Amino acid sequence: MIPDCPACQSSNVQRCHYGKQIGGSIGAVAGTFSGFAGGTRGAIQGARVGASLMSFAGPAAGASGAVIGAVSGGLMGCITGLKLGALVDKELFSQYRCAQCGTHF
Repeated sequence: MIPDCPACQSSNVQRCHYGKQIGGSIGAVAGTFSGFAGGTRGAIQGARVGASLMSFAGPAAGASGAVIGAVSGGLMGCITGLKLGALVDKELFSQYRCAQCGTHF
């Protein structure tokens, strides 16, 4: 149950998720760049193998490896950032905001 505002006694109170929002965004961006970099390295090796086996598979293997690496890295980074942000929300930031008077508590 969400408590009433201690300043104005309003019941129009919302939960704040500042840490989760910021953590999820930063984690997604960092994970995407990291995953793209790792995917690019793997994609180069995949392109070499693909080029040695079939000449048409080399470029497709390189592009798909980079994209898959970026997407999976972004997803893992976002999940990690959300979990860390939830912890920061709980320990550091105010958990509620009054929509009537704007008080954070």
